[in-house]
Amino acid sequence: MNKIDDADLTRRVKSGEKEAYQALFERYAPKIYHFALSYLKSTADSEELVQDVFLKVWEKREILDATQNIKAFVFKIAINTIYDFIRRKNIENAFQEFSKANYAADSNNTWDTLIFEEMQTTINSLVAQMPEQRKKIFKLSKNKGLSNDEIAQELNLSKRTVENQLYRALLFLKEHLRNESAIALLFFFLFYS
Repeated sequence: MNKIDDADLTRRVKSGEKEAYQALFERYAPKIYHFALSYLKSTADSEELVQDVFLKVWEKREILDATQNIKAFVFKIAINTIYDFIRRKNIENAFQEFSKANYAADSNNTWDTLIFEEMQTTINSLVAQMPEQRKKIFKLSKNKGLSNDEIAQELNLSKRTVENQLYRALLFLKEHLRNESAIALLFFFLFYS
């Protein structure tokens, strides 16, 4: 398997051949790992990222094109995954630093509870302004934790409709929370993105 070219490997992965997928992993995982390590500076985070990247490759295998460069495809997923990881870490760190820098340790629990409740109230108010179907889909996703497939089945909608409505709901919230404080945006990204 190691001797086959990328185009043949791509065709085999696309068809769901697990040996080809393993060969693809062995071919590019070390490169992705070192690439991730140069940005993340953590072996554990880099190893986790490699797993995430190849899970995404497997999930997207149907769109692979043997005429395209599989290495570029894998690295594009890696770059997007690194970007998402760094963004999430930065938001979490900023929230923690904000909390530590501005409030005494003994009042953190009270402060965190107040902030959480205030942001939750703001988001609930914004959700109430959404069209009825969008509101229902958003609540099933974020409050009940249902997957898009489960929501589509429960509401007798297509999965595409559910995805579209969730996208519009999150866009609506982001746009309206931009006018709020930085802490509101941090809350949104931590709990709803």
